[in-house]
Amino acid sequence: MLGAIVGLLIVLIIIAITILIIYNVIRKKITKTIGHQNMKEIVNAAKNIQDEEYTREKNVSGMTSLLEPEILRDFPEFNKELLFSTVERQLRKIFNTLESKSLNTLQNDSESILILPKIREQVEDMKSTNTSVKYDDVIFHRHAIKKYFKSVGVATVETSTTLEYYYYNSNINNNNLKKQTRYTCEFVYIYDETKFDKNQNIFTIRCPNCGATIRGLKNQTCEYCMTKVHPINLKLWKMSSYKEDYK
Repeated sequence: MLGAIVGLLIVLIIIAITILIIYNVIRKKITKTIGHQNMKEIVNAAKNIQDEEYTREKNVSGMTSLLEPEILRDFPEFNKELLFSTVERQLRKIFNTLESKSLNTLQNDSESILILPKIREQVEDMKSTNTSVKYDDVIFHRHAIKKYFKSVGVATVETSTTLEYYYYNSNINNNNLKKQTRYTCEFVYIYDETKFDKNQNIFTIRCPNCGATIRGLKNQTCEYCMTKVHPINLKLWKMSSYKEDYK
């Protein structure tokens, strides 16, 4: 009788241990699954936040109402709407050039003479990394004057522009999203050539053919490649730089 009871207890203990082992195995699998699910949910939530920010219309940055009267005092012919339309036209040229990876349309474009070196650098970088981009359905939203100042014979106006487009980059995964972004562009007007020629450190004027520095506004021949350079008229507001400041 005693032996039967002991045998029964041993069987019950073995069953209990087996159940405990099975329970622990199942619990670990459930915990692991839930952990993966939670991690996946966190990753998805972070991506959704990133996508929402990517597609959210950005705010323009500027003080047009304060700066425009100051500019008009110095340059009565200044027209902010004309400047803003130039921003749109120039950015479209830049996008088209980056898409084609060809500078042919800008080589003799007097509007783009000051930004040509930067565009050339971008195109060369894209070619070296075998990168392709596209800017589809470009729509401009708002413009503002961000800064205005004068130095060594040069007046500078900085603008802020918000826009959207469907952006494709061969090295980026989120290519199907409409991108909302913002660009800062700088325009210069040389009102005193003598001061500028003596202190030419604000920006560099380069040969549209070889990219070499052109010394002086009145030089008509590149010293390096001997290309004839048309006299540069900077008694106009010309774009001297651009950058996407909300990526």
